[in-house]
Amino acid sequence: MQRVCSFIHLTLFWAGVMSAVVLVPQDQEKTVVVGKSATLSCSMKGAAFISKYYIFWYRKTLGNTMTFIYQERGVYGPGFEDNFRGKIVNLTNQAVLEVLKASERDEGFYYCATDYHPAAGSLLSNSKNTEI
Repeated sequence: MQRVCSFIHLTLFWAGVMSAVVLVPQDQEKTVVVGKSATLSCSMKGAAFISKYYIFWYRKTLGNTMTFIYQERGVYGPGFEDNFRGKIVNLTNQAVLEVLKASERDEGFYYCATDYHPAAGSLLSNSKNTEI
């Protein structure tokens, strides 16, 4: 049996550091056609430079499994390097994650998270969500 069209839903969450620094998702929810690409992004607010923070992407599946996807500088979790591309856009203070060819296994809640670089101080965190 062949599927004519299938959609997946992705939810984007953010987790930030310090009360004055937050990651704000561009979209709270996206619906993506299987086989098409999807771009998720978070903007950092309350900080002068996103480059002073570590940025991470995670996915939580409907079965509640949290999996590491990407950390800036090209570090990918197992099985994510071929179908995901992450980048930091310093000019706009954005973290971007692209799903190159969405599949049903990509459905879930996506988290954009940040942490100070080691020399910057202690960590306080919070989180919020977005779905695609």
